[in-house]
Amino acid sequence: MKKVLGLVVVFLFVLSSLSFSAAQGLTGKKVLILKNVDAWNFDTNEVVLTELGVSYDVMTADQLNSLTTSDLINTYDMILIASDQNQQFYDDLGPQMLKLEEFVKAGKVLQVHAANWGWHGGLWTTSLPGGVSITRGYSNYDYIVKNGSWLYSNYASHGYLINVPADAEIVTVQGDGTTPDYTKPSTIIYSLGRGRVLVSGLTFEYSVRYGGPEWKAFLKELIVDNLEYSKKKEEKPEAVQKSFNYVIWNFFYYRQYQKATERFNLLYSSPEAGELDNETLELALFHKTLAEQYYAKAEENGPIFRNLNSIKVFINLRKAYFYVRDAVGVLEESMG
Repeated sequence: MKKVLGLVVVFLFVLSSLSFSAAQGLTGKKVLILKNVDAWNFDTNEVVLTELGVSYDVMTADQLNSLTTSDLINTYDMILIASDQNQQFYDDLGPQMLKLEEFVKAGKVLQVHAANWGWHGGLWTTSLPGGVSITRGYSNYDYIVKNGSWLYSNYASHGYLINVPADAEIVTVQGDGTTPDYTKPSTIIYSLGRGRVLVSGLTFEYSVRYGGPEWKAFLKELIVDNLEYSKKKEEKPEAVQKSFNYVIWNFFYYRQYQKATERFNLLYSSPEAGELDNETLELALFHKTLAEQYYAKAEENGPIFRNLNSIKVFINLRKAYFYVRDAVGVLEESMG
């Protein structure tokens, strides 16, 4: 318990620092909040965006019909869909999902608070962009994979996600407060065209009010990260791509991946690893498995050394290295 509390304290301190500094660079960013009603009767998203100094508009799903894809792309950097809406909202939004997909593919961000089955009784009528869906399943505890801390609330999440893209980043998973259940991801981030989508079954709007300060810090971090992502997409990616040497960087990440894998195998087979708790070992293996999946994707078109000048190899090999590095980090930190 002391370890968990310590992680939460550090987590809050780091997030508050990151949110403050990052927010200074969000001037000029604009968010569209889609909702018919306040989720659980709270305007949490508006409060958080105001604290971050981010401009926003609020619109119902029916009002969204009046805007074209070009209108959205030219006006907003991110669209945020609130949780817990009435059925009319989901019925009106369903036929417009293609418009939202085109918005994302143009380099923008869609943040979907997908927790339904709430106070207003609405249910999603369509899949989310990329075919992702949410399955009903309540959990009081959700585990933040990146820093190993838990979020607690009276129903921290209302569901977990299925049909998750293979290259999605798993941000949170459901669990029992002790053991994460990696088969039930509750927050994911994945690419779509030039943009990205964040989908979560977490009860953000409710839990920011009642679940503790770590909830607001976590929501702020996700929003800032998404807006910073859209900001980077505006910085002439074509020019960067032309000057980028994929051969050098693919070779670099290949060597780093091999070294980190050797280090992981050494640590995992050591006597000290036998003294670690199951949660730590599962987290390490989770990162290692993701690393192997990305490495396999990097090899889909043949051995890496035959495709060193490939952006696809670069994207997957880089992620493979980062995940195996994280797996090593989990073991090293736990072994002291």
